[in-house]
Amino acid sequence: MSHFRYLLFDLDGTLLDSRDPIIDAVYATAEAYVPGLFTREEILARFGESFDDFLDVIDKALGSFYSREQILQYYFKRIDAHHDRTVRLFPGVAEGLQQLKAFGCKLGIVTNKQRDFTMRGLNIAGIFPLFDSIVTLDDVAAGKPSAEPVLRAVAELSADLHETAFIGDSKYDLLAARAAGVAAIFMNWYGMEHGVTVCPDYYFLNFGDLVSELVLEKAK
Repeated sequence: MSHFRYLLFDLDGTLLDSRDPIIDAVYATAEAYVPGLFTREEILARFGESFDDFLDVIDKALGSFYSREQILQYYFKRIDAHHDRTVRLFPGVAEGLQQLKAFGCKLGIVTNKQRDFTMRGLNIAGIFPLFDSIVTLDDVAAGKPSAEPVLRAVAELSADLHETAFIGDSKYDLLAARAAGVAAIFMNWYGMEHGVTVCPDYYFLNFGDLVSELVLEKAK
């Protein structure tokens, strides 16, 4: 792994331990408009998917009774109500990112989250200054699993695809990495592989192991 100079990170479930608040907001939104369409477990299996894609499923179930904007605003209000107080980093993330920067890596964020919530989360967590590129759902025509957000970050960093890795916690991250032609690294914080059917190039259970693998190899 020593050849990776450009490291792109998903945000929720990879750097931020934010899965449960997001699942709660999505489930509450689904129950408000299409009660019974999804169980919480089914929504958990879709974690990492763009909310726009999730809305497509709700749209088909609702027809035109509610506008897409109504549903989206309901979701935003649910997220906004709890977002700032639930922002927390996984153990070792801040220190690990600082260590990677010190070793000369360029760091980027590639997320299916909206820009406002992304920037708020990064600033509250105190890691915003560490990133050289931040690509959110608002910056692209198609979110992950499309290659577009990954390739946009690659372009912003002037990165070489062969020296770039994308680190995420869902199948959507792995599919986006594959589509963009960069290495796919799976971060399995939650000890489960819900719906992950894409084989990653590397697999880690915590951030410390990822950083150690990169830094120790670079130090050799």
